[in-house]
Amino acid sequence: MKQLTDLLLIAAIYVFALDVSGFWQEATAAVKAWLTRGHFRTPIDIKPFSCSLCMTFWTGIVYLAITDSLTLPLTAYVCLVAMLTPRIADLLHVVDNLLAKIFNQINKIL
Repeated sequence: MKQLTDLLLIAAIYVFALDVSGFWQEATAAVKAWLTRGHFRTPIDIKPFSCSLCMTFWTGIVYLAITDSLTLPLTAYVCLVAMLTPRIADLLHVVDNLLAKIFNQINKIL
């Protein structure tokens, strides 16, 4: 049960860092600007590091191997969680929008 939760949390962390926050795009754009002395500032797309699906899959496989839990059902679960990364991003956006609405309602009351 712990592995299932850990794998979902790994996916949520990668989705937030790579898809929602824009950290990866900003970091790679800064590195590219530094390497080209400011001539180019577009983000670099380096698979698998720029892909939350890829990072979730490979980190999940490594996690299962390290914890000696690399079985067929858990590998299939890693694939399922990796496939769900776009929906996890959608869920994070929904939570953000809900919290914004709640705080706006609280501000109206106060």
